[in-house]
Amino acid sequence: MKRGFGLILLAAAVTAGCATSTMTAAVVTKTSTGVSARPASPSAAAPSSAAGQRTKRQAEAAAAALLDEFVPPRGARRLAGPPNLPGGWEQHPQSILVSNSMVDQAAFWEAPGDPQSLLSWEQARLTGKGFTLGDADFGPPSWDREFDLPAAGVLTNRELIVEVAGAGHGQTAIRLDADVAWQPSRPPADLVPNAARVVTISELANRNPQAKRPPAPVTITGPAVVGRLAALVDNLPVSPLNNEAVSCPAAFGADLQLAFRARTGGPVVALVQTDQPCGMVDLTVPGQQRLGLENNTSVDRQILAIASLPWKLPNPLRAPERPDRCRAGSPGDRTGGRVSRRGESHPPPLSGPDVTVSRHPAPTVRP
Repeated sequence: MKRGFGLILLAAAVTAGCATSTMTAAVVTKTSTGVSARPASPSAAAPSSAAGQRTKRQAEAAAAALLDEFVPPRGARRLAGPPNLPGGWEQHPQSILVSNSMVDQAAFWEAPGDPQSLLSWEQARLTGKGFTLGDADFGPPSWDREFDLPAAGVLTNRELIVEVAGAGHGQTAIRLDADVAWQPSRPPADLVPNAARVVTISELANRNPQAKRPPAPVTITGPAVVGRLAALVDNLPVSPLNNEAVSCPAAFGADLQLAFRARTGGPVVALVQTDQPCGMVDLTVPGQQRLGLENNTSVDRQILAIASLPWKLPNPLRAPERPDRCRAGSPGDRTGGRVSRRGESHPPPLSGPDVTVSRHPAPTVRP
């Protein structure tokens, strides 16, 4: 999701391709035309709470309203499903929002004219309706443009993607994807336990060969400081990429680790690591899955300030990165996907175990 994602410059290809690695469940989101827009991710199941269900219905209504904002060109006709284009273009979205709390609805049209002219024509009409221009991908054979509306209440993203491709005989096929996302809720059990009375703060080794040796870990037993650090962690919002099976560039900066315990020398009741791949703070509570939280730029500074530690964190080689969109590979090759920002150049992905980190759901951790 773009609003809090920061810049995405590059990411590595995932094992099964971006289009499949982030969407592995059998459940599908249905569009207003009855066509599958995209499979849902494992973490994108319908919210169990009544409030979560209301939010999902609100997002679905907002997505349908986005599709209605499309202005059909003269002579356009609506299709019942994806067009049958060579190479499978427009069978699947070429770029999708990556989030575990979103809906995607699709619709399809065909209109006379060439793709780029029709996309420019639509751009003029949607911007006239108050949409702002987002990222774009340029063909051939497919071109698309993202059109954004401001966040509205609990809905953090409202995006309409218009994709066009030549359909032959002077016709252009048009695919619309309405992506609407909301802020994921925090699982009640995924908090630093109230039993935490001690915290050990460590600066983990930096991959920068010029970085100085990290300082020795510090253990804090003052209840006020421990409580403030726990509250800082508990107030971080859940990342939209929590439990999303994507691959991200490894974070090369220094990261802090907070090990909370009920007593000095006791077992860890919560483990926190900042500056993790995909721009997350990882929280692991024994008996729960690892939870990915938002890693804002001031988390490390806040931790050091609360703990009154004079440590100077070295400058990272690369800022933490997190994808907001999944750019599919060639429709004929669904194994070649990569995570990147729409509209950025797409150089060959990095490779190697010290560069790419897969963000698959973590196994349950035992104390």
